[in-house]
Amino acid sequence: MTNETGRQSLTKRIIIGAAIALVLLFIVFLFITTNFLGNNMIVTETAYRATAYDVVKTNAIAVRDEEYIESPSGGILVYDATDGDKIIAGGTIATVYSTEDDVRNTLRMRELDDKIAYLEDLNTLSKTASIALDTVNSRINEQLISLMAQVNSRAFRTIPDVEDELMTNVFRKQIITGEQGKFSDKIEALKSERESLSASTGNPSGTVTTASSGYFVGSVDGYESCVDVSNLDTFYYSDYQALEPAKVDTGKYIGKIIKGVNWYLMCPVTADEATNISRNSSNVSVRLPYAMSGDIPAKVLYVNELADQDKSIVVLQCSYMNDALSKIRSESVEIVIDSYEGLKISKSAIHDSEVTRTVEDENGKEIQETKVVQGVYVEYGNELRFRQIVIEYSGDDYVICQESPDQSLLFTGTVTLYDRVVIEGGDLYDGKLIK
Repeated sequence: MTNETGRQSLTKRIIIGAAIALVLLFIVFLFITTNFLGNNMIVTETAYRATAYDVVKTNAIAVRDEEYIESPSGGILVYDATDGDKIIAGGTIATVYSTEDDVRNTLRMRELDDKIAYLEDLNTLSKTASIALDTVNSRINEQLISLMAQVNSRAFRTIPDVEDELMTNVFRKQIITGEQGKFSDKIEALKSERESLSASTGNPSGTVTTASSGYFVGSVDGYESCVDVSNLDTFYYSDYQALEPAKVDTGKYIGKIIKGVNWYLMCPVTADEATNISRNSSNVSVRLPYAMSGDIPAKVLYVNELADQDKSIVVLQCSYMNDALSKIRSESVEIVIDSYEGLKISKSAIHDSEVTRTVEDENGKEIQETKVVQGVYVEYGNELRFRQIVIEYSGDDYVICQESPDQSLLFTGTVTLYDRVVIEGGDLYDGKLIK
């Protein structure tokens, strides 16, 4: 019993001793590799060209010079204009019919007219097809990419237009390759249906016209008369907070006309954001991510500030108009003040390093100059080289560096496109062997 206990105790001491020895060996290994062999475990990224934007995000109210269009006293309307259409003074907005059957037939005839025109255009192509197959394939690919972009950006209003253009090019390809014949029989059938509908449809009882020229919108929301566009320079944050739509009898109006070319975005911003906008160019770009894709050119018309208010109102003037923009009112807005193009580099790669260079003084004698500069370490063959950077823009975790900075700004060589930049690693220095 005593011998057994002794053997167990000896075995335990041997195991503990071996474990301690392994730990000591590991500590010695770390000490030697860290202090004598250097830390060659580095992580790099490629310096690519990129563009960053100075953006102010806010919510805005769209303001326009708008005029109500009153509904007729009787009859059923068929609209001749759609949202965003440009209408001249006296132009027809809607046609009035006496019965629902007349309205139904009229709408069907318009649908048939569109189909007939579409098929006749394709028929013409089948007779004079001179478009190269490669061109049509390229257009199909472009429309597919555009369709995916529209879906990803949730621009649902414009997706039908992209789909129509895509299908048109698919038909064109089928005609060129002989997979699709002419549409003459289909066109004749549609024309026959239209003639039958026309014979059974009564004449319109009247029309609705507009007194002013502008863009048509087939809805009202009560904000039409809340802001006087002639007094935008005195519209302050307190006015913005007090904005409320008026009560409007929607049955009294069939829509409105947006008069004039220009419309406006009233954007509440902080004092710092107002200063940033004011000191930049008056020409900016506006993004409305939930209304449409792409940038809209705009002009900073006013920056309205009051000392006793914690926010200012930036008034942006826009002139571009389409269906989506004609209907926006309260919208999330991104004001793109400026853009910066250069080499994108992670902030974790940036170091301050003392650099020495040899120059000639005024007497032609070589002298040594030393300076601490900001830069990064890049792979150069099997060693590291320090490269100075000139920062153009600083983001949350990256910077945009000038790709070709003025030589007067440089004390040593600078980072270049496609350089492998070290973003992680210890004991970095110029000339360090890494392979």
